[in-house]
Amino acid sequence: MAVYKLFPTQDASIYSAQPAMNTGLDPILEVSNFVTNNNPISNVARSLVKFDQLQINNVIQNVASVTSSLDFTASLKLFIAKADNVILESEVNVYPISGSWNNGSGQYLDQRQNTTGVSWVFSDYSGSNKWPIEGFYEDLTTGSYSGSNNEGGCNWWTGSGGYDGIGSLESSQIFNLRSDKDLNTEVTDIVKVWYSSSNDLIGSLTPIANEGFIIKWKDSTEFVTSSAVTPQLSFYSVDTNTIYPPELDIKWRDFTYSTSSGDLKHGRILTGSYPINELTSSISCSFTQSLPNDPTYAGVGSGATFGATFNSASMLDVYVKEIGLGYVAGETLTWSIEQLNALPNIEGALTPAEVTLSTFDITQLETVSTPDLFVALDDNQGIFYSESINQFRLNCRPQFPIRVYTTESIYTQNQALPSASYYAIKDLETNEFVVDFDTQNTQISCDPTGSYFTVYMNGLQPERNYQILIQTNIDNNVIVMDEKYYFKVVNG
Repeated sequence: MAVYKLFPTQDASIYSAQPAMNTGLDPILEVSNFVTNNNPISNVARSLVKFDQLQINNVIQNVASVTSSLDFTASLKLFIAKADNVILESEVNVYPISGSWNNGSGQYLDQRQNTTGVSWVFSDYSGSNKWPIEGFYEDLTTGSYSGSNNEGGCNWWTGSGGYDGIGSLESSQIFNLRSDKDLNTEVTDIVKVWYSSSNDLIGSLTPIANEGFIIKWKDSTEFVTSSAVTPQLSFYSVDTNTIYPPELDIKWRDFTYSTSSGDLKHGRILTGSYPINELTSSISCSFTQSLPNDPTYAGVGSGATFGATFNSASMLDVYVKEIGLGYVAGETLTWSIEQLNALPNIEGALTPAEVTLSTFDITQLETVSTPDLFVALDDNQGIFYSESINQFRLNCRPQFPIRVYTTESIYTQNQALPSASYYAIKDLETNEFVVDFDTQNTQISCDPTGSYFTVYMNGLQPERNYQILIQTNIDNNVIVMDEKYYFKVVNG
């Protein structure tokens, strides 16, 4: 699929009320502004999540192969465990972290407070490497300033420093009482800056290394002591025992659609212009003969041979004798005047013979055109290791074929799905879409053999069963095919 999922190497929550506490192994990530009625002091929690830069580079360079254009999108996803008091419209901000940090091995409110890793005050462990609270890098980074009542709390980049086409590095999502509480925000610009910095593609620009994301409420919501502004979101961390760890989804468009094989149809009469009423032939009746194999031709097709039909004064047509390979509709083949006059029994040609290939001249799959269709999933082993990459192919035909005279079974003739076709992947146990229908990134491709799409299994939770659904649009009918296309991903 043109959706590749990465999972964190580090994540933790930091709390202003417990400035040295580490929660690196806690199953929950907190983003909150909590105020008690008895003590109107705001307790703020922020979350830090980091993904491996080598894995990101591998996807961009080797899997998606979009290094020249960086034509991809990236989304950060966190899945909600609990939401409280999101009664007013509130905005969560996501920024790239400035400065390295250590995951640690603590959990929230351990009986003996764990201080082995990142916390509100310290980036490394208690007593070592405090988060800077002053001297931020010009206007590009910030944090909780010295002298405030909330010193620390991480540092983050707000500006990109002139990276091409990228201004602010802030990403955000609005939550309200009835909105979906999962975090799903685009972070494409952040990932592009990380990629450029890690590959020395920045010239004189400021290097911005991948130290992960900070997820926090907007400044105007944090440290507010009003009981009406106490939004609290709890997301699952990478240490959860559920199937909902944070994800970095990298998406790119791998769609190609061609039903043509490039094979010229045997016996096909080609459309063109020919010498008319100007030939002198030694044969008075209609006759056929081969044409030279080297017409003027700018395409890459090869191997086809051609013949032509003549009468005593005119060239009537050009037809295909042997099919050849690699020809494309719109290409032109021309036999010169000299070539025509050099043919046996022909002289007097004053104009060349020229043909322009059409889609009808080239062997191609028929596209299914009826909403009553049958689609079978091919190349499905049923069980895949988590590192597998599998190309699923679709065998498609009308459920009620038109009766025609043929010497082979019409049920063995594969057809192509229309280009407006997409796939989705659903978790069988939870009935949730782990990859939803996406008109850009899950569009089903086609080649002369049939329709197909590719799935990268490492983005799916192992030891789970999944189902593939197919959606297509035929005659303005949106059809979703749920034909029990099952498979399982296992550890390997």
